[in-house]
Amino acid sequence: MPRFPLEAAGFATRQLRYRGDAKLELLEPLGPDTFAGHFVRRYGASIHHLTIKVPAILPAVDTVRAAGYDVVDVFAEGDVWHEAFLRPSQVGGMIVQLAWAGRSDEEWAELTGARPEAPAGDAAILHGPTLSNPDLAGARTLWSLLGAEVDDHGGALRAWWPGSPLDVRIEPGERAGSVGLRFDGTPPLEAEAEFGPATLPPAA
Repeated sequence: MPRFPLEAAGFATRQLRYRGDAKLELLEPLGPDTFAGHFVRRYGASIHHLTIKVPAILPAVDTVRAAGYDVVDVFAEGDVWHEAFLRPSQVGGMIVQLAWAGRSDEEWAELTGARPEAPAGDAAILHGPTLSNPDLAGARTLWSLLGAEVDDHGGALRAWWPGSPLDVRIEPGERAGSVGLRFDGTPPLEAEAEFGPATLPPAA
């Protein structure tokens, strides 16, 4: 799949689709002073954000703010893409992007000239991120507000959305932050500051 430079936004992007329909977007900074450049310099190659699509951005922002959370960088203009962000300090070490898309994946592909590739039958399955958080009660409240079903899962929490491949695991820990991405069908790998986050087995 081609790499798409978005000069105005300061990054290039490529999306990977896994078996089970989950998608992973890779961001490449187009300069050291872009938001992606600042992030990589500070944290290394790691999980930047998780996107939750909503039917309409402004009502979603109002709901989250009414619950006492800070929502920043709200963009709700035009008919293509609206977005807003929750800070990592509120989420537990990772940004959450709320987004509304005015085009389907197929329409985006046609617009950019991409040819989406279907994953192979034996391709890996991406389940979602594992996070560490010292405040599991607060995490349960937040992820429930964001529309997830939240279950106790082996001493941790599992946040999932019916009909969605996304599955977030939140483990107790002294510090909040991302631990890695959980896969079926890939070997576990340590995090590399230059290349990316750890890959973990499904139950990790």
